[in-house]
Amino acid sequence: MFIVKLKNSFIEIFYESKKIFIVLFKVIVPIVIIIRALELLGLIPVFAKYLEPLTSFVGIDGSLGLVWMAAMLVNIYAGMAAFATLQSMFDYTVAETTILGLMILIAHSLPIEVAIAKKSGVSAIFTFLFRFINALIAGKILFYIFEYLNLFQELNTSILSIPNTNISHKDWTISQIQNFIMIFAIIFLIITFINILKTFGIWQFILKILKIPLNFLGMSDKVANIILIGLTLGISFGGGFLIEEAKKKEINKKDIFLSLSFLGLCHSIIEDTILILLLGSHISGILFFRFIYTVIVILIMKIILEVRFSDIFLNKIIK
Repeated sequence: MFIVKLKNSFIEIFYESKKIFIVLFKVIVPIVIIIRALELLGLIPVFAKYLEPLTSFVGIDGSLGLVWMAAMLVNIYAGMAAFATLQSMFDYTVAETTILGLMILIAHSLPIEVAIAKKSGVSAIFTFLFRFINALIAGKILFYIFEYLNLFQELNTSILSIPNTNISHKDWTISQIQNFIMIFAIIFLIITFINILKTFGIWQFILKILKIPLNFLGMSDKVANIILIGLTLGISFGGGFLIEEAKKKEINKKDIFLSLSFLGLCHSIIEDTILILLLGSHISGILFFRFIYTVIVILIMKIILEVRFSDIFLNKIIK
């Protein structure tokens, strides 16, 4: 009897994982192909030139626009590769690297993550502008704080080495296949882990704990698992679960809007934070300031949504 139940549970988890994976697969594949084409055509550095005035606006060297552009269009790893190359040519302060790291954490992998948000029903234009503008605002505020308190003005030291960016089509294809296998495995493990926690009543306990801060930020406990997954593992995984929940119509537009906005500003706080620390960024800016900034922004959004015409706004932003 136990073996039969275990087998049935395994099959249910597998099919649920497959459902979420297929949604993400359909969104991610076209995007990674387009990004690969841009890399091969050498267009990312061309686009980066347009960011130089903006990087100067937040008080960091204009050359770092290339790093931010690589991270925004591709992913954090691409940004790290660009930074590793530039650090041999330029001297950056810890403050500059921290501001850059904060902006990357708020606005990176935008083609994929904006597509995931759109699949959840949130306007792609809004998602892009929300993350891009907030990256600039947060970077500018952190610049003022560092300048006023005269913090982290010493030269930055990074442990990154200059990468080999020449990768064959075959190696690129293999790496993408490996990434998708890993994505499916992670989704399967997440669902399995959640089911184990539910069996022992731990998941319900976590939801009760999260209910208070979520309600404070204007969200219901229905998005607690999505927030938890997104915070720890990233917006792709949290977004994948949100897409499924949105399809079931069990989450209202306000929850979708606020939860995706929260995760847009603050997600994958373990892996992404560690990656940015490797650049030489200080944890005070890329983790603590980022979290506080996110809470303040979501609280402001919650207040705005409490006005009379919030339903009209949500209906325009979320389809």
